[in-house]
Amino acid sequence: MKSGLPSELGDEVRPKCIELMRGQSLVTSLVGAQGGLRETRLTAFLGYLIALAPESFVNAFGFQGEPVTVSLETQHVDGRSDIIVDTTKGRGVIEAKVTATDASAQATRYDAKWHVLLTHYLATRAQRKRARFRYLTWQELLPLLKRLTKAHDNKVKFVGSDLLRYLEEHGMVSHDDPLQIYAREINEPLTLTAFLKAHVYFCWYEKGGKLPRMSYFAPHFGQAIANEHPGIRVGISYVSRILRVEVVEEWPDVINAVRKVQKGRANRSLRHLAPLQRNWKWGEAKRRSMLFLGEPRLVFNPPIPKSRLQGGHGWLSKRFYSFDDLFTAWKV
Repeated sequence: MKSGLPSELGDEVRPKCIELMRGQSLVTSLVGAQGGLRETRLTAFLGYLIALAPESFVNAFGFQGEPVTVSLETQHVDGRSDIIVDTTKGRGVIEAKVTATDASAQATRYDAKWHVLLTHYLATRAQRKRARFRYLTWQELLPLLKRLTKAHDNKVKFVGSDLLRYLEEHGMVSHDDPLQIYAREINEPLTLTAFLKAHVYFCWYEKGGKLPRMSYFAPHFGQAIANEHPGIRVGISYVSRILRVEVVEEWPDVINAVRKVQKGRANRSLRHLAPLQRNWKWGEAKRRSMLFLGEPRLVFNPPIPKSRLQGGHGWLSKRFYSFDDLFTAWKV
């Protein structure tokens, strides 16, 4: 009798992958499954990756000798260090920050032969000349992480890829793809109000794709909406920063997402979004991506006409652009 389990002779198992959600947000990495951006979470995964590929990091950090041990969150008399790498020739301390913080004063409290400050802080020329101190931005670490994503060791490859995805998702590093702008049509009053008043845009959810990697949203205002609102002109004129993308299905999902992301201005935004509850169909297994946006900025005046971005005057056939794409079209 043939069992339903794979045999030891090599029956291939193809597990089905499904999406993982944390709250209403799509999880795109293992480290991201634990929540948002936090220094302790980031340094834990970085320390683990250093332990998997120590030689690569020892060279990048300027440590000497053969790596021996890696330690996380070591308690000292004057505080707790993020990562310690001991080599045959001494100790290196790594302080990792998710902000543009100069952690040199903190790092000097921990006795070590070398100190590495991994941060968004842009050190001065004099600071970079300090002996046994090395300032590195996360962007400067990017080439090493990219090399590790192609490592022969599958564990190094997986952890490196996962950490890189997490850093990209939270804007800690920028990827090579110049496309940063998500462009869509706005041609009716409800979505216009949602954009201008609530700083929100809805679109049908699409599995995968480039939207999670986009940093900005640029609406193209159509002729119908321009006819109804004298202050609106046809074309792309406004650009807004994409602060967060949530996945919603029912109207309570929208309420929860607004209260979680916008907090202090949630009630005001929900008043502007209320007509969507009455006029759109919710549920029925139809999910939407909900873009939370920053203040709309008037960037292009006069607006960029659609004809300069595509052939014809139908709906936008291209949704992803670089700033160069838009500025080139604007100058024509």
